[in-house]
Amino acid sequence: MKRNMYSAAIYLGGIVRWVLKGFKTKLKDELEANLEPTWGATYDTENYIIGVVTVVVILGLIIWLII
Repeated sequence: MKRNMYSAAIYLGGIVRWVLKGFKTKLKDELEANLEPTWGATYDTENYIIGVVTVVVILGLIIWLII
């Protein structure tokens, strides 16, 4: 997979999902999308959405703390 912002969001989403699942799955499976999708078209799409939401929340918190 080519390294870009899209893949960074997918990796971040995979890590967040792995943490939210309580470390019950393998991190490699989360990052490589080896698991079945639950609510999206693909596992990569789900990880991408989770990653983007995580970035928005983090940026929102940083801006809130600065202002």
